[in-house]
Amino acid sequence: MMYGNDLVKTMPINLMISIVIGLLVGFIEEVPINLIPDALIFTLAVGMIVQEIWLVQWQGRMGGTYEKELRDYTNRMLQFFDNKIFWIIGIFIIFFTLGLIPLLISNEDATIISILRILCVSVILTLGIDPILGTLPKKDGTTTVGALVIYGVVIHSGLSGYPALAVELNNYLSSFSAVTCSSIVLTYLLLSTRWAYIRNLCYLMADGWESFTPRIGIPLLIILAPEIPSFLEIVSRIYIGP
Repeated sequence: MMYGNDLVKTMPINLMISIVIGLLVGFIEEVPINLIPDALIFTLAVGMIVQEIWLVQWQGRMGGTYEKELRDYTNRMLQFFDNKIFWIIGIFIIFFTLGLIPLLISNEDATIISILRILCVSVILTLGIDPILGTLPKKDGTTTVGALVIYGVVIHSGLSGYPALAVELNNYLSSFSAVTCSSIVLTYLLLSTRWAYIRNLCYLMADGWESFTPRIGIPLLIILAPEIPSFLEIVSRIYIGP
């Protein structure tokens, strides 16, 4: 089956990228982590670029696994607007400008590191939003907004749960292992979610539960694990009151 073959071929790629990023961040960062450290932002941006080159462009080349799917997607997009590359660059510029505004109006100095972080965040957001553009030719606002909301929930859950997971793991593992493992989980979650969106929204290839579970379900559950007790407490209060 195509879905099974895709799972076997693409999961190791996303996992390999995630492991490399996790190890790099583990060597640099310490626990506790204040939100998302620079090292993770920088390496995640590179990881998403590698994924785009490796899984999307290379696999979509002539004779590649997804040659037909990428060609059909490109044709649909060109019917919606003339130049997809210009559109992507425009989105990147918007995200980069939005990132510069809070930096310029704050008391923080505009250092090379801060500019580089904004640049990397803009790359991450642009590549993350890119698959959702595949819904635009349908001219269905509900599909586009719904995809954005779901993607936003996954991203927010991953980013907000990342520090808590690192701190929780540090109770049982060394600082290096805790940071490495949490970075691997977050990176794999973001890469796998993006790839699932590319398959579903751009290539029009529906994934079943057997594909969703290892790609998104398991890493999302792991990264949200520290929040489960508080979530259960909230549910209990909803049932029985304060």
